[in-house]
Amino acid sequence: MLLPNFQRLYSNDYAPEQQALISKLAASLNIGIDTLYQALNKKVSLNDNVDCIVKDVEVIVGADGVPTNGASLKLTDTTRSIIGMQVIRASNLTNTSIYPSGGIFITYAQQQTGVSISHVTGLQASNKYSLKIVAYY
Repeated sequence: MLLPNFQRLYSNDYAPEQQALISKLAASLNIGIDTLYQALNKKVSLNDNVDCIVKDVEVIVGADGVPTNGASLKLTDTTRSIIGMQVIRASNLTNTSIYPSGGIFITYAQQQTGVSISHVTGLQASNKYSLKIVAYY
């Protein structure tokens, strides 16, 4: 359900003795309510509104799920800890007719410069995948 249109506050819609007060209120209320209105009408984005980073990583795993190509994520903010990672897209770059065999879960270790991926489930061995990963802080 979309919200009904937002009716902005205009001082000239009120009696002359109230217009000064309405002008002061409208300056902050119109901006705040408009921002909230936009957010609640499908204008919330992952990058702008969720404390996370979205990265693409290329990975090749062996039969045991361990990356053979040293897959990792570089972090710009190395002072914060990642609480979890989620794969939101997996594209097989080796053979587009071969798909992941199950849910893709990542085991990782955070280091000073980034995140080292130590295990990935659900990928076909010896195929190169491009994974779009959301790392949550």
